[in-house]
This record gives sequence, structure tokens and C-alpha cells, in this order.
Amino acid sequence: MSDLIHRPLWRGYSERSLAAAARHARAGGIAVVRARRWYLLGDAGPAAEPVPLLVDWAIRAVEADAWAEQTDGPARGLVRAPITADWRSRVEEWIARDAKLPGATSEARFDCMKCAACCYDNRVVLDAEDAARFRAGGRADLLERTVVIRGKPTLPLVRDRQKPCVHLHDKLCGIYVVRPNMCRDFPAGTEQCLTSREDFYGTAFPPDR
Repeated sequence: MSDLIHRPLWRGYSERSLAAAARHARAGGIAVVRARRWYLLGDAGPAAEPVPLLVDWAIRAVEADAWAEQTDGPARGLVRAPITADWRSRVEEWIARDAKLPGATSEARFDCMKCAACCYDNRVVLDAEDAARFRAGGRADLLERTVVIRGKPTLPLVRDRQKPCVHLHDKLCGIYVVRPNMCRDFPAGTEQCLTSREDFYGTAFPPDR
């Protein structure tokens, strides 16, 4: 079953076009302001609620160490996050990819059960809640089948060219009921999702996936 995602589109703006950048962000897109120090703008969502999911993950995608809500100027009420120099070329690729699509957001369908791209060559770190879930679900044995990377237990990958998770079978998760939080929380349509699809299928939008 596929999910319909309203994905924010990335657009680039100069600092002189800040008002246009703010309009794009308020309409649901991700605006990249190419100033001396680049930054992105996104919708902050309703007051007292978390930042919209795909805006949150756009900030994570550029590995911003912090973000803040703007309190004045044309971008007032929007969230702002820095884009460091080492992310600029990748961000430009996202802007170029989305340039052919109109508006601030785009509808796209994602069928995770036919895709599974995020289950290949990705590191899933386990936390205490995952361990408790494994035990409660009668799968404490999963804790014995982990790989420690940088001091953190992770799900192991098959040692072949594609490096799938050892629990992936025919694009379906063999431990879905007790799957770790990182797998549960990973949203379709994010840049992280699209990058996995590009790596595995050669395109961010493979047909019927």
C-alpha cells in the first residue's frame, strides 16, 4: 500500500529575495538563502507544536547543529537552520532536481513494501527502548546478533555489494513487529529517503515504488 506524501520542494534564493524565500517556506517548501552564510527557511507550524515532520528532517538532512525561529523581518515566524559549506553542492542538487516541479510542495507516492531502499547500506543504532521491545516481544536473541560501531550496538548488514539488513527478506522486514525506533521513525519522502532510493535504484522516484 502506497502513501501519498506532500513533499516540500527545495528552491534557491539570493539574500535580496528574502521576501520571496519566506513566501515559499510559508507555503510549505524549503527555501535556501545563498548569503555569505547559507541557511534554509521552513514552516514552523502551529504555535506550541513541533516543527512539521518534513521540515524537521530537511534540517537533519543538512546536519544543522541548531535551528531557531525567526522573530523579525520578512522571515518572521519561520525556522532557520544553517547550511555549512560542505553541504552546499548537495543542496544545489536538490534544488536542481525540484526545479522542474511547480509550487512549494509536490505530491508523490511511496510504497515502502516495494522499495526497502533505506534497509540497504544504512546503520540502525539500537537504544534501550529497542532492547526492551525485543525482550517483551520474545526476541531477546536479537540482542546477541548485533555489531558494535563506535561503541553503539547496531543491526548487522549482509556482507555483499548491496549490504542489506540481515533481517530483510524479499524487501520485507523479518522483525517488523519489534523493529527498532530508527526504522519506525524514518519517514518516506525525506531527503534521507530519496538519497537511499537514488543509491539503490539510481533515481529518487523509481516507478511503482
